[in-house]
Amino acid sequence: MENTSENETQNLAQASDVILGKVIQQVNKKMISGSNHEQILDFIFDSLNLLIPYDRIGIALLEKDNTVARLIWVRSKKQCLNLARNYSAALHGSSLENIIKTGEPRIISDLRSYYSLHPTSESTALALKDGILSSLTCPLRAGDKPVGFVFFSSFQPYMYENQHVQIFSAISDQLSIVVEQAHLKKYFEASESRERALARVMHDLRAPVSTIKACLNYAATEDWYQDLQEPVKEVFQMLNSTTQEMLVLLEELLELRRVKDTSSSLDIQKVNLIDFINDVTETGEVLGRAKEISFDWVPRFDLPDEAEFDLMRIRRVLDNLITNAIKFSKRGTKIKFDVRAENSKLFFSIQDRGQGIPEQDMDLLFTEFGRTSTSPTEGESSTGLGLAIAKEIVEKHGGQISAQSQIGEGSTFVFWIPLPHKTMLH
Repeated sequence: MENTSENETQNLAQASDVILGKVIQQVNKKMISGSNHEQILDFIFDSLNLLIPYDRIGIALLEKDNTVARLIWVRSKKQCLNLARNYSAALHGSSLENIIKTGEPRIISDLRSYYSLHPTSESTALALKDGILSSLTCPLRAGDKPVGFVFFSSFQPYMYENQHVQIFSAISDQLSIVVEQAHLKKYFEASESRERALARVMHDLRAPVSTIKACLNYAATEDWYQDLQEPVKEVFQMLNSTTQEMLVLLEELLELRRVKDTSSSLDIQKVNLIDFINDVTETGEVLGRAKEISFDWVPRFDLPDEAEFDLMRIRRVLDNLITNAIKFSKRGTKIKFDVRAENSKLFFSIQDRGQGIPEQDMDLLFTEFGRTSTSPTEGESSTGLGLAIAKEIVEKHGGQISAQSQIGEGSTFVFWIPLPHKTMLH
């Protein structure tokens, strides 16, 4: 009799392994084929019941620096209205906090007895209202990082044993990947929603600010404006200057959103390189005059006749670099502009003889609002977005941008973009 019982146990274990193996195989196939997390979790709910007893499965993600757990997916064999999707609870002081710390699953065999010992547990009270009488709670991890929980629940008490924990352990890696996929989807959806809302707000703000600016400009042409006392005129001038700065900031924010938009494309065209360089040089000379800064370009005779890039975007990059070089350079210094072709790449560089950037501030360059401790030499305004815009444009062309700087010596900003393989050289 004992041998028969042992054989039955072994056969049952082997059958469970076969079923579990097939479930894992199907989950892997669905992940590879691109099924979304809802479809995969539904498949798991329909497939695991032969191995783990449950009437309901819930998946929760950790949020707010792992201080809160929120249900992102719930499926039950009967309607459960209390512990529903989007229910959230703080982890501090809860039994879930201990599961995160130890990494060990938890079995509650009799939820009514558990609640009598923990009458302040809101989630237990809600589970009992939904008819849940026993549960198996398992941690989900991505590598060494906790990401959430899976809750197996039954409408009957005493349904879970250690063998069910072992079954969960076998499929936990797949479940963690699925849950992480759901987490990323939620993050990107929220991020895209914020970006759209921000772009809409910026666009809506631009019109009223432009109207204020136009009214201030118009007021300055009126006869009554000339009769105003100087302190009042100074207020008007301050308002005019401030609205101009707001317009510049709004325009730069909108520009940054446009270049970061993955759905937007570049207007790649053939560009006469010498004409382009001459236009940039002329702009640099004009902008530098206000601070008596000379702007020099030394022609090279090995440049290709043409290059292919988005003319307006690359011009924007160079304008940003030139404007920055002038802002942070002392009056009467020199800026050097260089363009060279090398290893199928077209390099542009702007070198100034300014103050230089402290080494500890270099990581702030090319980030949004990445202001360094170096200030413009004559109080010029700066949004802190120009280099971030430049980086996005250059990388969208398939190139890279970088900077070198030395305190008291100045800074050099260099970027390159790919050259077509067939380029005509002088």
